[in-house]
Amino acid sequence: MPQKTSIIEIIKQQIQKEDSLPVLSPKAMKIQGEATKNDPDFNVLARMIRLDPTLTSQILKTANSPFYRGLGDVDTIKDAIIRLGQNEMINIIMKVVHQQNFKSNNPLIRSYQSRLWNHSVSCAIGTLWTAKYLSLGELIPKAFIAGLLHDMGKLYLLTALEKILESETAAFKPPPQLIEKILDSLHSVLGYSLLTKWHLPERYRIIARDHHATEYNYSDLLLLIVRLVNAVCKKMEKNDPGADLAGIVSSKEADILGMPEIGVAELEIALEDARTNRPM
Repeated sequence: MPQKTSIIEIIKQQIQKEDSLPVLSPKAMKIQGEATKNDPDFNVLARMIRLDPTLTSQILKTANSPFYRGLGDVDTIKDAIIRLGQNEMINIIMKVVHQQNFKSNNPLIRSYQSRLWNHSVSCAIGTLWTAKYLSLGELIPKAFIAGLLHDMGKLYLLTALEKILESETAAFKPPPQLIEKILDSLHSVLGYSLLTKWHLPERYRIIARDHHATEYNYSDLLLLIVRLVNAVCKKMEKNDPGADLAGIVSSKEADILGMPEIGVAELEIALEDARTNRPM
């Protein structure tokens, strides 16, 4: 009697297929490539953005939202850069570029994508907040992007799961608990792979790979911040009134970063405020 193929093997086989790869458009890839350079050229970025009506409208909408607390209307990309500053502009660009991959037509996959996107944005905001709180100025331009992209391996897996669920021949109806286990167990290595295929700098790939690792580079402060913020976000998502921050406060990450208990508590408040006030 032939042995049944395991669910993990089905997923791994699907991932090998090119159509399981979350895709950025050539235009988005060029914009991302310029945005993630050590010294991006904002004149070049502005020209690229103007050629994409969707990106232009989303950036202006975000720049004019209450979350960014602008004074008066911003109606040009040049004004948006002046108003927001270069770092904030890059963060908005990266958010808009990557949000396009979180729009599945499958209700089940879309529900997971929605949760993943909310978690990713929260981690992005929290990583940036923490870098500022700890006065790590050299990390501030990279912090939002690192938090935003750390879990992209889960997007890779969800894209593969969607393809399997769409298959007419697949007898594949995994329960939610199994989907969660698949996402948790496979996303780190796939995150590194996906960010490599998207031509992102090594610093972001390492964070995608090592944000749950037992052994990692303790001197990589950006990785430490993402790990710390990820833990706080996960704690908040459980919505358990009985849960506290003690384990996070006493973690190796908090110790190395010199993040005090009051800082972790203030981070949680900042994340709650951001979740309430940020634009969709």
